[in-house]
Amino acid sequence: MDQTVRIGVPTHEVLAGLPIPARLSDSQQQGHVCVWGGEALTSETAVDLGSRKVDGGGMIFPRSCRVCLGHAALNALWVHASGPGACPECQVSPDCTTGRALNRLIRQTHR
Repeated sequence: MDQTVRIGVPTHEVLAGLPIPARLSDSQQQGHVCVWGGEALTSETAVDLGSRKVDGGGMIFPRSCRVCLGHAALNALWVHASGPGACPECQVSPDCTTGRALNRLIRQTHR
């Protein structure tokens, strides 16, 4: 089963915008367990969140389960579109690329 999430814009760009908890275990940094829920991941259940540089120049390789990713995307959409400092484009039009991408990501992860 292909766990790639297709949302119309480069997935890694949208996922890179999602916050990752500041304190990750070694297993979370290496992508063995979900960065949000902590459950064990396999290649069939994991969604790659893209490698990231961390302080000190090291790299982490976070992954998530689809359920937690959907919840994180929903929270990110709320902050982006209606939270404090909301996106002005989202307030007047459904054409915001980030808003559309997060909506698609939410739909994809809840299938």
